[in-house]
Amino acid sequence: MHQEYLKAFVDKADSDGRPLAVWLEGSFAKGTADRYSDIDIHLLILEEDKTAFQQNLESWLSDVQPLVLFRETFAGQMTTCITTAGLRLDVWLHAGDTISLERTKVHVLSAAEGSIQFKEASRNKDPKDVSTALTQHFNEFWRVFAILPTALGRDECIAGSMGITFLVMSLTEVLIIGNGNQRDRGIKNINAFVPQALRKEIETALTRQSINRESITKTNLRLTAIMQRYGPDIAKQHGVIYPLDLEKAVLNYVSRELQILGLSDCLNELYRL
Repeated sequence: MHQEYLKAFVDKADSDGRPLAVWLEGSFAKGTADRYSDIDIHLLILEEDKTAFQQNLESWLSDVQPLVLFRETFAGQMTTCITTAGLRLDVWLHAGDTISLERTKVHVLSAAEGSIQFKEASRNKDPKDVSTALTQHFNEFWRVFAILPTALGRDECIAGSMGITFLVMSLTEVLIIGNGNQRDRGIKNINAFVPQALRKEIETALTRQSINRESITKTNLRLTAIMQRYGPDIAKQHGVIYPLDLEKAVLNYVSRELQILGLSDCLNELYRL
């Protein structure tokens, strides 16, 4: 289905004449795409043609395959679409008569001579970037966990369930970095980066019978226990100061509030009190 769409897309671009180049980025460029992947497709348009092309983009794309969603995500740059066949597209427009791209990050579908110049691949993240990312995810994890009593005290079970998602996002990023991996795919790809044993721990922590205050509390605390077990060692491994004072303050606050709410038995889920 994807390849049929891409062939029709390139045929449309070639017959139109205005797109100087068409290329893929993301999973289809890296060779990691599967039947569930979305398509990140890019077009290079002359500066003088870009405004008119953009104004007619919805109709242009509908000629390739009819759309049921057309939404500007980044005005003038990227549009998110869904076709009647369920294909998800991110369509990027670039203005100019030439563009510089990293050869290892793109797959060129069509290009006029001289429209694409290839450059050397950028270096991987340096230690400073890793330290910054770890610090950000540590702080975000404990910030989100500190909101748990708010959801419980107000009996906002929907909001409490949403908070679990943000906890998992920060926790998995810490574990990915701790395993020495650099994510090169989107948030919908976790299994390739989190070691299987740790992934199973998170999946087990997320298993709950129903959405109620006790279930939400236990899930939060099980995720917190995973951070408690692995976070400090990962921080030490990468030369980052683990926010132990933040952890203690948040745990003390949450523990106190859980006792007031009659949920103190759930604290047994914690790794350390």
